Amino acid sequence: MSSNNTEAIAVLKEKIATSTRILVRERLIGPFGHPSARIPGTDLVAVLGHTHDDVKDLAETEPSDVVVMDLDGEVVEGSMDAPGERFMHTEIYRARPDVGAVIHAHPMHCIAFSMTDVPLAPVWHLCTLFADGVPVYDSAVQIDNPERGQAVAAALTDRKGILLKGHGLTVVGSSIEETTVSAVNLERSARLQIMARGLGTVESIDRSELTDELLTDGLTLEEYTHTQWDYWAMEIAR
Repeated sequence: MSSNNTEAIAVLKEKIATSTRILVRERLIGPFGHPSARIPGTDLVAVLGHTHDDVKDLAETEPSDVVVMDLDGEVVEGSMDAPGERFMHTEIYRARPDVGAVIHAHPMHCIAFSMTDVPLAPVWHLCTLFADGVPVYDSAVQIDNPERGQAVAAALTDRKGILLKGHGLTVVGSSIEETTVSAVNLERSARLQIMARGLGTVESIDRSELTDELLTDGLTLEEYTHTQWDYWAMEIAR
């Protein structure tokens, strides 16, 4: 492995550890759930390792808890196994060259939508990246083999997120920072939609108010991603 790859892996491990701590703080993951990121220029993926045997508090996740695996799900670097649902990550990376990071989580409000015929809608100005819709994978089984991973990737199509019926949420993005921010915001938007539905008719944000990137007009992807990522990283460091 080249020195450039070694440096890139070290940076990604640190970011995945930060992502994990943010996701724990926001209650998207607990004992289960895992972020990953594609290692640029390779067919390798850095992913949170299978920490269950150690019953580790993921709020204390460190870079050493991150392993490197290939697209067959085999660990090539690290002392832990890859997560049991690693094939959800690997098959999405195979199917979507544009994806640089994947997060699988179990946020309660998003899961509630997966059990109903009510779609998640772009109701909040910080969650319009999902304005094209969030499909539902119609099964609650563990994604523990390549075939199931391929089925999730096929159901995801070109979208930025997918609900797994009665199971969880998987979000993709160009970077671990963007994907973390998007996952947190989608769960917050789901909660807002449920709250608003109790008050009356829920109205989505009009597409005319969105940019071509599906961001609220006036907001750049850089602002969307790094303003929130930097703030949350500061919060968990306290």
